[in-house]
Amino acid sequence: MRRIVAFCSSIVVAGVIVVAAVGASGSAQVVARIDTGLGPCSETGGLGSVWVGVGGAGTLVRIDPATNAVTGTVDVGVGPCGVAIGAGSVWVDGYGTSSVIRVDPARMKLTKRIPMRDRIWDVTYGAGAVWATEPYRGYVDRINPKTNKVGRRIHIKNFGPANLRYGGGAVWVGSTFGRRVVRIDARTNRATTVRVGDTPRSVAVTSSAIWVSNNRSNTVSRIDPKTRKVVATIHVGQGPENAAIGIDGTVFVPNVGDDTVSRIDPATNKVIQTIAVGIRPFPAASAFDDIWVPSAGGTEVYRLHIG
Repeated sequence: MRRIVAFCSSIVVAGVIVVAAVGASGSAQVVARIDTGLGPCSETGGLGSVWVGVGGAGTLVRIDPATNAVTGTVDVGVGPCGVAIGAGSVWVDGYGTSSVIRVDPARMKLTKRIPMRDRIWDVTYGAGAVWATEPYRGYVDRINPKTNKVGRRIHIKNFGPANLRYGGGAVWVGSTFGRRVVRIDARTNRATTVRVGDTPRSVAVTSSAIWVSNNRSNTVSRIDPKTRKVVATIHVGQGPENAAIGIDGTVFVPNVGDDTVSRIDPATNKVIQTIAVGIRPFPAASAFDDIWVPSAGGTEVYRLHIG
């Protein structure tokens, strides 16, 4: 992933966040700032921890959510960022090494570096596969975790595959340019597009909405996953990036251009809160009932709690 140079209940079903939203449930506050080393770039939660790709340090960092302490570090090479969990492993995009990296979370060891044909912008896991984006060649790669090999390369013309997320039987892919996002059917590998705002680099996926951060439009497009049409456009801060969904269903959008996070109420499609965070906040993640936001221009991951 690149790059910087009323209350509800939520569950996860088949890789997609299912949110039963009743409305926003109070103010979100910064409750911790965790030093990970220079340039925390992206993170995900799973296997009892929060995992952070730290681009400037060339490491994968493990955080204990109970104590907010760093409990492990793995050297993975130059420029890691996007992180995913699946098939008992942690997967990291090796942007600087043109690879996808597999880490054993129990031993905290790099077990496989899969060579790729391009720098890898982001990774996600779904439908029994690791998915990776080639931004300069225009491919989305589907990796079989049983063989650690690319089983399918899906070419998308006039498209720069960027951040991607899996949910509802499909992979949704943002782009480094243009005004389209792509939906890849995980069963058929067929790609279709939806027109959104300018430079839609990032996506967040729930059962009821796809949230697209339009980096140059300073907006978020809400797509209905059933009709695959834009149903709302919401103005946020400067340079929005990958959103994350809070435990109450509200949508947290980091704005890399003004060091804030915009919080959207999906019941009204309006920004209800703006939260100051660190320098150049990059893709957010939802984990352990909180929102985690890396300060890609600094050294800390910010933890936000709703309450």
